[in-house]
Amino acid sequence: MGGDTVQPVLTIQSSVAYGHVGNSSAAFALQRLGRDVIRIDTVRFSNHPAHGGFSGEPASASEIDGLISGLSVRGFLAGISAVLSGYLGTFENTQAVKRAVLQTKKSNPDSIYCLDPVIGDHPKGQFVAKDIPRAIASDLLPLADIITPNAFELEVLSGLTVQSPSDAIKAARVLLKQSRLQIVVTTGLHLQNDVITVAITPEQAWQVCTPRIDAPAFGAGDLFCALFLARYLEKISLDRALSLAASSVFSVFRETALSGSLELALIKAQDALANPPEVFPAQVL
Repeated sequence: MGGDTVQPVLTIQSSVAYGHVGNSSAAFALQRLGRDVIRIDTVRFSNHPAHGGFSGEPASASEIDGLISGLSVRGFLAGISAVLSGYLGTFENTQAVKRAVLQTKKSNPDSIYCLDPVIGDHPKGQFVAKDIPRAIASDLLPLADIITPNAFELEVLSGLTVQSPSDAIKAARVLLKQSRLQIVVTTGLHLQNDVITVAITPEQAWQVCTPRIDAPAFGAGDLFCALFLARYLEKISLDRALSLAASSVFSVFRETALSGSLELALIKAQDALANPPEVFPAQVL
């Protein structure tokens, strides 16, 4: 692997006891690609709510602040290569993540912030508290270097309809012009029997098309975001990072379908995280 794979990633997102969602997916994927992980959980649930209910609750913002303070005092934030945030649980936790990103960037100005703006999805719509999207847009997006929304989330943040790669490019460039963002990666676009993932910069755009597989997808976005960030930190080309991340997620989906699992078959397909057996190329748009 190219680049420095020593500096850890600080990942701040949800956790489940059963399954592979949030940090329960992202931390393993980052580690499997050679990244050390500093993990802070924003919520602790027994399982993904789609299983018919769950137990558990969000972590308090004060707990997140305390953990960040402990890391800062001991100099551990200075070595962090990137902050990754996902599902936040509460409005107060959006503010705790904001403080964590600011403190990390103060400790290491070269660190980057990858924001997975978990808000909702098609066709369910918004599934987070009503005040969280506004906080993501006003408090977290201005700090982000990379953002990885699905099509629904890109619509919420940009105010534009996103149904195709060309729509995604237009919406992404609205965000790119309004913030310090360098990269927008949009997931969850569908064209006939393909799933399309698009990476957009101010000057260029690429897409990767993978066959659509009918399998449980809880945590798929969390997994993709972690894989893409890990590849990006290897300092390979952006289109190659997109290609490898999308290809690995496809392999996990394929194994999930074959095994009949109710959750992503992440452990069974772990070799495909680092070395996807089938690599789908990124195409210039």
